[in-house]
Amino acid sequence: MQLGTLTLQNPVCLAAAPWQLAGDGYERLGAIFTRTVTMEPQPGHYEEGIWQVNDQTLLNASNMRTESAEILVQEFLPGLRRFGVPVLVSITAPGVPGFRKIARFLAREVGSQIAGVEVYITQPDTGNGAELTAGFVREATRAVRDELGPDAVVVVKLPPWPEHIRGLALGAQQGGADAIAATNLLKALHLPDDATAPPVAGGLSGEALRPVALRCVWELAHDEQLTLPVFGTGGIFTAGHVTDYLRCGAAAVQIGSGEWLEPGLSARLAAECNTSVAIPQ
Repeated sequence: MQLGTLTLQNPVCLAAAPWQLAGDGYERLGAIFTRTVTMEPQPGHYEEGIWQVNDQTLLNASNMRTESAEILVQEFLPGLRRFGVPVLVSITAPGVPGFRKIARFLAREVGSQIAGVEVYITQPDTGNGAELTAGFVREATRAVRDELGPDAVVVVKLPPWPEHIRGLALGAQQGGADAIAATNLLKALHLPDDATAPPVAGGLSGEALRPVALRCVWELAHDEQLTLPVFGTGGIFTAGHVTDYLRCGAAAVQIGSGEWLEPGLSARLAAECNTSVAIPQ
């Protein structure tokens, strides 16, 4: 997969990487995408608010603690870089100025140590999605691109909205993105076993997300106006799932929930797919 001037050695990448990666094989990955960080730490009700809804589906709580970009740079980035594969920092912010601020910080502090960033486009948990327009995506992407410069890789990760993802992706393309990632989390609700506990609002990932994410990848890959490569992400647990995304038009994949449920899965699939999966050109 070609990302600007960067060529990925493998179609399998790690998304939302754990801060401490144990084991071997991660040097085979195409890239490592960090957990999503904000400019300032965001305190939350949950330190690790992830519920296993069923065997391969997770609910990620909306009000989970988010680490700051500074903590990432100072404490965690060296450990993720030791595998010698490109590292992209996943960032989010409530508005365009916030994206600009965090991109400026990363460019100043670690511009030469990271391959680029992933612009994580989301909405407030109470929002209805109306504020997420192609114009917003374009301006957020452009702000990040302006701060990082022309050589950094900018990947824009979009919500799992098959009806709207094409327009949002075109906004990212106009803003200077190098690739699209489809998708991030699907808004959902979890009811704890304790009937007296309140429902947990959050985002669905894993097996239940895969059919929706596949449709989003298909929509993007078959849009005549969109020329950017696409990362498929959502519910990847086997080499067959990797192949499914490539069949739908993805150029590479990101593994998140699978790694959380089975540490080392991304490294194992990278080894399998390095010889068995043909990367679309």
